[in-house]
Amino acid sequence: MTKTRLAIRTLLLFSFLALLAACGKATTLPTTTSTPEITTVYDAEDIADFGSGTPAGTAFYQADDDTAVIWNVDASLDNYGGVQTPTIRLDFSKAVVFRMEVVDCYSQYIVKLAVEGESEYYYVLSDSGASGVISINVVDAMLSTKYQTKNTQPDPGYASGWKYDGQIKNCSFHILAKGPDGEKQTAELVLKSVSVTNDTEAVTGLTILSEAISGDAITRLKGSSAVQVAATIAPLSIGDQAVLWTSLDPSVATVSADGTVAFVGVGVTAIVATAAIDQSKSASVSVNVISGYEDPAALATRLTQLAFDGTNTDAQAFEDLFKTTWTGSTGQAFTTASAPFLAVRASEHFAVVENYFNPSSPSDVNFAAQALSGGTSKIGITLEGTGGATVYRMIDGKLYSERYAASFGAVYAEHAAAWSKTASYEESTIVVWDDGSVRKYGLSILATTLIGSYGASDLADPAQWRIPDRALQVEDPVVNALSPASVSIDGDRAVIRQDKYPEAKYCFGGIVSDILAAPTGKDVELILDVVSLNRMNDYVKTMWEVKVLYYQALDGAVVSANPIKIASGNTTGVQTIAFTPAYRFFRIYLVVNGSDIGAQFADATMQIRSLKLYSLD
Repeated sequence: MTKTRLAIRTLLLFSFLALLAACGKATTLPTTTSTPEITTVYDAEDIADFGSGTPAGTAFYQADDDTAVIWNVDASLDNYGGVQTPTIRLDFSKAVVFRMEVVDCYSQYIVKLAVEGESEYYYVLSDSGASGVISINVVDAMLSTKYQTKNTQPDPGYASGWKYDGQIKNCSFHILAKGPDGEKQTAELVLKSVSVTNDTEAVTGLTILSEAISGDAITRLKGSSAVQVAATIAPLSIGDQAVLWTSLDPSVATVSADGTVAFVGVGVTAIVATAAIDQSKSASVSVNVISGYEDPAALATRLTQLAFDGTNTDAQAFEDLFKTTWTGSTGQAFTTASAPFLAVRASEHFAVVENYFNPSSPSDVNFAAQALSGGTSKIGITLEGTGGATVYRMIDGKLYSERYAASFGAVYAEHAAAWSKTASYEESTIVVWDDGSVRKYGLSILATTLIGSYGASDLADPAQWRIPDRALQVEDPVVNALSPASVSIDGDRAVIRQDKYPEAKYCFGGIVSDILAAPTGKDVELILDVVSLNRMNDYVKTMWEVKVLYYQALDGAVVSANPIKIASGNTTGVQTIAFTPAYRFFRIYLVVNGSDIGAQFADATMQIRSLKLYSLD
């Protein structure tokens, strides 16, 4: 849904609310019954009459499509609001199934359970924007791993299950629309209906059945005949045995609504069966789609049969071989000649080389000139191993091969009348050593422009990165309204510790870069090297976050006073974050966060080695 549409609907909403106020419309709610209801159903008009679940929540009815529109109209950084169902008397000796039919959502929704006499609202659903019929077992959802870290005060009793197990309690559900993190934006959730069923057994599990399953997996050649899978829901006494089928990677294997599995691409994925009546319950089976060349010798022989002549004649066949997991398969480690324009980061099977060669940079030109040969300069790549090897390469979909002696190269710069960058290209390579061993690697040559490069000392330099200071809000009311962090240096690391303002509710803080400039309409890749993150316990872990503040110009006004989060995580290592700036000029707000759940970690600290930003040309 576009923001333009949201703006129009906001105007319509406020006009609608004003009309209701003028008419003095009284809200009428269904009365609470003294005994548990078997099934409680609310249609769109009922939902529009629900009371507000938060001060910023409301709903109205759209007769043209028979839907209820739930709005958060707060537009704050805690931008969620919604409505609350009437009180429902629930018997927790039976399963409680919450269903809602979602037509549309901008951008996420949250559902919480409120129990009479409790101050805690228990999470049932959150961080979701999926449409369709959403059906979930309330208690099992609350007790799931996902929400154990959210439902914290008071503790529902995760060690022994739901604290009200077997009891009858007055409850209600809060249905909330949530806007994008860090963005002042109203949010909308469009529903057809909501229902609560309290007369069934709980789903305890699913079992996937198929004659094709062997060793807990289905293994087939690419293009083999489709196979059938089925699933049963336990206990079998549950009348609704409907199952929803999905594939985690449809490029490898697809599955239809009736459980027909097709094998479309080499690789490994999983087929997932989810109980329609309780979508918190699912089971999966691994699917291995093979090429038939898993034996290294067979793969090496097949490579010799392909046309490595600079054409794409056998590109698909090579791609299948590259995706093959052959016996003893590992990613090929390699080293590159050091250069001012190189940064290397590795994952299981891939190393990515970024080239931001700058024709106007004397150091870049000097390095390229030393490597100039035949009008091009190449990154020198030396592979691990001894003896000789044949290197089979697919570059931009075309196949090449060469014998390996000491090293080979990947072109990054060209020189005719003047120096220029080479175009970006992607490479997949299989190396067959003379001793019969086989390795592979992936390489991305990116034509980029470096727009920001900060080592540890730079992150601690107040001339480059500012620590928000509320006492200086007159000087800069935007940056200095943000929560601060303290910065110190430990060797090659910047130690960043959250240092929130005393009145701040949450434990997070950060530092803010100078205004950066990126070419209009170009993607930006941010490389953040996170060395360490501390934690309070297994649940409350320090997070890193990257947020953006947009500006009209280098010395212009801020576009939005609130930073927009583009990435976050609680893992260390080199983090690659790609985003498209909404405006050419922006600051980076680098945040250390003492967890994103109810419990907060005041001593949250992270150590950063470097932060770099590249504009992808």
